[in-house]
Amino acid sequence: MQNRKNYGDLYLQNYYVSVKEKNRTYHEVYIMPVSAEVSESYNVVSLVCLRQDGAYEAPSAVSCICRAMKKRIDGFEYFHFHLFRHTYTSKLLANGAAPKDGQELLGYTDINTTLNVYAHATKESKRNSAMLLDATKNAV
Repeated sequence: MQNRKNYGDLYLQNYYVSVKEKNRTYHEVYIMPVSAEVSESYNVVSLVCLRQDGAYEAPSAVSCICRAMKKRIDGFEYFHFHLFRHTYTSKLLANGAAPKDGQELLGYTDINTTLNVYAHATKESKRNSAMLLDATKNAV
């Protein structure tokens, strides 16, 4: 919000347009100043990785930063951008989110993929729940 305030009318907004071609739908991303008039077919999209001017930061740019970081910082030799996905999902499930919600947020077509890859998160959640149950039994 501070960057948006600092850039004013020059701050950039991200939009997407859905395009259907040969039985396939894909999305084109457009970046325009917030002051620009845009077609009604453009949909505003809110993204996590943005530059200071509000423009969408491509995953390839974030991956480049991660590669450079792991070369320069001791202990990060095995770090890669995809680890953020695993951390996000593990925390989501460990904090009680339904696996079906995790599946949809990650874009998996089969819930078994979510359950197999992130089973450790749900096991940890069950262990914590069992400990809470023991604590409440002792308190009564």
